[in-house]
Amino acid sequence: MTKRSHLIVAFAATAALACASVAEARQGSVRVRGANGAAAAAIGPKGAAARGHKTTTSADGTTTRTAAGGFRGTNGSSGTSTASTTWSPDGSVSRTTSASAEGPRGSASTQSDFQRSASGTWSGGRSTTATSSATGNTYTGSTTIDPATGKPVHTGTCTDAAGAVIPCR
Repeated sequence: MTKRSHLIVAFAATAALACASVAEARQGSVRVRGANGAAAAAIGPKGAAARGHKTTTSADGTTTRTAAGGFRGTNGSSGTSTASTTWSPDGSVSRTTSASAEGPRGSASTQSDFQRSASGTWSGGRSTTATSSATGNTYTGSTTIDPATGKPVHTGTCTDAAGAVIPCR
């Protein structure tokens, strides 16, 4: 799937959220289904949420599934997520994800990109950052696949609001 298609799914979910005012007295949900995917949105007394997904198969047999979603709470919190997975006829697979959220207690975001080759070797990684709005403390971590062993390797650091390294707990 092209980056453009991925963005269209993400845009549709975000647009549904933007059109839904959490101050409205109305509540309800909607679901739509098409030949290659579906979308849903809901609004209630605590906020609104939307999500959608699409699956396509190209002429060469490559299948891609893309999904996106988001929410907005009445307390000012919000978040989004996207994911795209591609399976190729040769057995290779790739997956890219991202997610973020923010609210009164802080913010967090994560991104990942993993691949499995046709021969079965893995590569890629994930990075995550989270910050407390109360203290300003931040966690930054990453996980990668060690090419020699094929096993995940994690590193993480915590810092205070001034940027000094502190123990993670």
